[in-house]
Amino acid sequence: MQKLLSKWWFRIIAILIPIVLMYLLNSIFPFGFLANTLFFCFLITLVSVFIQSSRAGSNYNYFGLQLDRYTFLDLVKGLLLVLLSNAIFIILGLVLGYEFDIHNNYYSLELDTVIYYLAFLFLMAFNEEIIFRGVLFQSLRERFGDVSSIIIMSVLFSVVHMNNPDISNVAAINIVLAGILLSVMYITTESLWLPVSFHFFWNLNQQLVLGSDISGLSFDIEIFRLTAINSQDSWLFGGAFGTEEGLLTTVIITLFTILSFKINKKNPFIMATKFKVKYEESKLLDL
Repeated sequence: MQKLLSKWWFRIIAILIPIVLMYLLNSIFPFGFLANTLFFCFLITLVSVFIQSSRAGSNYNYFGLQLDRYTFLDLVKGLLLVLLSNAIFIILGLVLGYEFDIHNNYYSLELDTVIYYLAFLFLMAFNEEIIFRGVLFQSLRERFGDVSSIIIMSVLFSVVHMNNPDISNVAAINIVLAGILLSVMYITTESLWLPVSFHFFWNLNQQLVLGSDISGLSFDIEIFRLTAINSQDSWLFGGAFGTEEGLLTTVIITLFTILSFKINKKNPFIMATKFKVKYEESKLLDL
C-alpha cells in the first residue's frame, strides 16, 4: 500500500473518488447547505489526512493541518493580512470621497443568523483549501514542481467559480491570482492554516466590514458598508460581483503574494516529516 501511495497519480485518484462521490451524494440527498458542507468537510479531510499520513515515514502532520505553535501564528497572520487589505479599501475610499458607515441591515441582524453564516463561510473556505491546496495540489507539486502545480490549480480554482452570479473577466483573473496567493501561502509555510485563515477572513470581511458580495453571493450579514463598492468606480473597488472584480483587489493580491515570500517561514516539523517521507519512498521505489 505504501508503494502505491508513493505514486503521485495514485494519490490523486484516491482523493478524487471521494470528492466526486460526495458531490453526487449532495445532489441526490440535499440536506441543506450547512449539513452538506459539514459532512463533505469531515469526510474529505479524514480521507486526505489518511492518504498523506499513511505514506512511508509519514505522520498526521504531513497534510498540513498540524496543531503546534506555528498554527496560531498562521491563523493570526491570515487575519492581519485581511485587516490590512480592509484598511487599504477604506482609506482609499474615504480619500476619494466615499462613505464608510454602519449599514441599515445591522439593526435587523439576529445572532443565530450570524453564527450560521460564520460557520458556513468557514466551512466553505476550509473545503476549498482542502481541495485546491490539499492532496491534489501537493501531489502535482511533487511531480511537476511549484510553478506548474500552482498554475494548474489556480486556473481550476477560477473555473469552479465561473457559474457564480455577475462574474466578469476581471473577477475571473483575480480569482486565478487569489489561487496563486493561497498556493504560495501554502508552499512558503508547508501548512494549510495560513491559506485557510486568509481565505475565511477575506470572505467574511468582504461582507461583514466592506458590505460587499462574496464572489457574487450575498449572505445579508453586513455591519458596515463602503459606498465605493458597486459605484461608478466599480473598476477600482469592485461591482456586483464584489471587491474581487476590482483593480484594487488585483494590486492587493499581487502585493500579498510577493510579501508571502518575505514574511512566511516553513514549518520545520512538517519539513522534517517530508524529508523522511522522501527518503523512505525513495527506498521503496528502488525495490
